[in-house]
Amino acid sequence: MQPVKPRLVVSACLLGERVRYDGGSAEDEFVLELSRKCEVIPVCPEVSIGLGVPRDRIVVYIEESKPRLTQPSTSLDLTERMESFSENFLSSLPQVDGFVLKSKSPSCGVSRTKTYRDPEGKMYRGLGKGLFALEVLKRYPHYPVEDEIRLRDKRRRLLFLAKVYFLYSLRVNSDRLGPLLETLKLWSPIRYRRITRLLERRNLEGVRKAVLVALENLPTGTLREIYLKLSGSS
Repeated sequence: MQPVKPRLVVSACLLGERVRYDGGSAEDEFVLELSRKCEVIPVCPEVSIGLGVPRDRIVVYIEESKPRLTQPSTSLDLTERMESFSENFLSSLPQVDGFVLKSKSPSCGVSRTKTYRDPEGKMYRGLGKGLFALEVLKRYPHYPVEDEIRLRDKRRRLLFLAKVYFLYSLRVNSDRLGPLLETLKLWSPIRYRRITRLLERRNLEGVRKAVLVALENLPTGTLREIYLKLSGSS
């Protein structure tokens, strides 16, 4: 039997797959390191909705406060196709412990995605998120959902890793959470008591939400300590 590992959904281009609009990849060293330690589910929403490699540029534009997706060169509106794929893909996933998605992408961008005021992509509006990423964030509040650029920040990376290994531990064996609970007891006794009561009642969804929020308020050094203990790297 294969050992159980943390399970991540990762943009395929970050793993070295040549699926980007220009026919290239966006291989990332940290993501490749993660892929050696985790079970990875690769995804490329743009290829999955039938766009080729290479492909003409697609853009996010805002219409009546709603983000939409279009390909200016063909005048194709890809919004419904992307929304349908996102819903079906995410609904079919097994329980996962996090996401690493491609920055700036009109589908996967967690941050820095250019948005426009028009479907031709001529009137720049500002930075936003991709349509697939928006659905991920909607379905997985407080989960570790990041892109490769944001993960270059030390604190953000440690928070991501602490959350991933917490979710993994909760999924595989909640008895592994002892070191995390002891740390929370020191930093937030009220949250600690609430979480232990939830554990006693086997309310794992309640534990998941409470701990993910609590981790966001811990100092960087404490996040590192939690990650090392939960991952067995200490």
